[in-house]
Amino acid sequence: MAYYGDQPQQFDGQQQPLADQQGLDQKEGIAAEPPYVRNAFIQKVYSILSVQLAVTVAIALYVHLALGKETVLQYRFIFMGMSLVGVALLIGVSCCCSQILRQFPLNFIFLAVFTVCQSAATSLFTMMYTTDSVLLALVVTAGIFFALTAYACVTKSDFTGMGVYLFGFLVALMIFGLVMWLWPFFTGSAPPAGMRLVYSGLGVLLFMFYIIYDTQLIVGGSHKKYQFAVDDYVFAALNLYLDIINLFTFLLQILGSRQ
Repeated sequence: MAYYGDQPQQFDGQQQPLADQQGLDQKEGIAAEPPYVRNAFIQKVYSILSVQLAVTVAIALYVHLALGKETVLQYRFIFMGMSLVGVALLIGVSCCCSQILRQFPLNFIFLAVFTVCQSAATSLFTMMYTTDSVLLALVVTAGIFFALTAYACVTKSDFTGMGVYLFGFLVALMIFGLVMWLWPFFTGSAPPAGMRLVYSGLGVLLFMFYIIYDTQLIVGGSHKKYQFAVDDYVFAALNLYLDIINLFTFLLQILGSRQ
């Protein structure tokens, strides 16, 4: 849930259904593959993720430098519409069309459309904050991501069985966000700053755990209670992408200064 002004808008970065419902196998998966296959899978996942993040940064820079805040706010309904398209695509693929993400080139077409929609939504959200705040949140997000990725790879603890608990945490956070959205309708005022800070802090905590969880699903190795299959590279990249975008937006709400 991202905030535009004082009104929250549904943000598709909040979604995390794919890794929990699709492509996970307790017995057969990437951990059972030969090392060269597993390494190729990992390289493919992080290559796709790098392209997604590069596209997101490029679109955000274009929106900030070429369009500017006034133009973006004037046409904000276009950006919000793209965000809703991204939500619809993600829900549709999760519920009834999951095989699309295993079929080339449909999987890359979906990923490209979704990434552009998500990038537009993220760009609109960041327009509410100063440039220094956005850069600070970006640097902190990168630092956390690299540190947690390293931890997920070297730790002996297997986090791949935590999916149901993380999903429960996610549902609770979404209900919390819904309460904050309804708050002005019942009280006539914006949610207290402390409530928004707690909400953002819980969001940061949740997606830090999701980064560890999804990373171990990808790298396999000794972490193999659940794991991605070798054809699930788009699922894997998409989940990590959503983890990073969500972590960034929640950190921005904590660290950022509104314009």
